Amino acid sequence: MAPLPGGQARRDQLLKVTLEVLRENGYDRLTIDEVVGRARASKTTVYRRWPSKSALVVAALVDAISDLPASHDTGSLRGDLLAYFHDLIDEMERLADIMAGLVGELRRNSELATAMRKGYIDARRQPVIDAFIRARDRGEIASTADVDLLWQIAPAVMFFRRLLTGVPVEREETHRLVHDVVLPLAFDAPRTPPPHHSTP
Repeated sequence: MAPLPGGQARRDQLLKVTLEVLRENGYDRLTIDEVVGRARASKTTVYRRWPSKSALVVAALVDAISDLPASHDTGSLRGDLLAYFHDLIDEMERLADIMAGLVGELRRNSELATAMRKGYIDARRQPVIDAFIRARDRGEIASTADVDLLWQIAPAVMFFRRLLTGVPVEREETHRLVHDVVLPLAFDAPRTPPPHHSTP
C-alpha cells in the first residue's frame, strides 16, 4: 500500500499509532520501527518531527487529550478547580493504563522523565497555578497561600486512587477534595513550621 499523505494527516496517524503501540507493549518495548511500520511512514518523517522516542511518546499523550480545554476561567477558584479536575477524570480514564505502565519507567529513565515534565506535566500545571494566582489577586484566598503546593493536592489523590488502586474517581469526590481539603488550605494558608531540633 502507498504511504499515507503527509502534513497534519501523517502527524495524527503517527501519534495515534504510537499510542496504540504504547498501550500494547509499554514504553520499554515500544520501537520507532514498529510505529513507522504500522503507520506506513519512514523514520525520517518521525525524527524530523520528534527527535527521540520520549518526545514522540509525550506528543502522543498530549494529542490524546488535545480536545480537553487548555484553561478555565469561571470567575471563582471553586469553579475553576472543579472544571480542571473534572477534565482530569476524563484524562485519566483515557490514559490510566498507559500512565500506570509509565510510573516505573519514569524513575528509571531520566530522558523520559524530563520530557514528561516539560511537555506534559508543566502544560497541565500552569493553568491551575494561574487559577490560584487569579484567586489570590481577587482576595479570594490567603496572600501567603503556597499555590505550587496547593495545585498538586487533588491530582496526587486522584492519580493515587486511579493508577495505584485501580478505582475510578467519581466527580463527587473531586467536590469533596476541593471543598474539604484544597479550599480550606488556600483560605487559611499554613504557616511554615519552626525548625525541628532533635533532643540530644
